Amino acid sequence: ATHFRVYFQMDSGSASALAGSFGLMNLFARSLGGIASDALFLKFGFPGRLWAQFLSLFCEGLFLFAFANIDNTQPWYVALLVLICFSLFVQMAEGTSYGIVPFMNTKQLACTSALVGAG
Repeated sequence: ATHFRVYFQMDSGSASALAGSFGLMNLFARSLGGIASDALFLKFGFPGRLWAQFLSLFCEGLFLFAFANIDNTQPWYVALLVLICFSLFVQMAEGTSYGIVPFMNTKQLACTSALVGAG
């Protein structure tokens, strides 16, 4: 919220509402990552899950770089659009990691699940 308030001279209420869109992506984007991971697993096997993870993380990095390059000469909605795309791929990467967990060390599956679930 501070980013929108300082860079785009918004009032605190509007800035926090815009920044809240990052958290709202949790409602569907994490499951979207799991769906993408499952779809690629059906087509390519376990390497498909790894590709889903890689693509999510790569796009996350691209949009983070894009967000870092937005300054106050551009309108606030450009920053919001890039923030939403960045958040989409952050949450998708979390969802793809859940698809990889069952293939980890089977003797320590409970510990691995707990670590991934805790974040």
